[in-house]
Amino acid sequence: MDFFRSMKNKIPSLREELNDSEIFKKIYRFAFLFGRQETQRSLELDIAIGLWQLLLPNKFKHLELWCDYLQNEYKRAISRDTWNLLLEFVNTVDEKMTNYDADGAWPVLIDNFVEYAKPIINNEN
Repeated sequence: MDFFRSMKNKIPSLREELNDSEIFKKIYRFAFLFGRQETQRSLELDIAIGLWQLLLPNKFKHLELWCDYLQNEYKRAISRDTWNLLLEFVNTVDEKMTNYDADGAWPVLIDNFVEYAKPIINNEN
């Protein structure tokens, strides 16, 4: 019983650590490795979406739109590069995506998502 009590007492400090961007980035990158099949280089789409729904709900305002886009338009596995750069996208691009640089080094998937999402986001207001 002491073990469970000490674990329960530790949870608030663990949650606090997730606010540290470097710690969160390490956990986020680990999630890709954890979620993929050992023999695969990419992450199955349904697993990637599940992990994003666990990791990004308070960080990515357009998470639901992103997941819908992937399920309805993309329908393929997620590469490690796309996985890693989505976090960069979430951390650097504003909610209206006005500062998105289409000529930047973003994966085509993110470019296509921005093209898809901007009209939807602009119509919400």
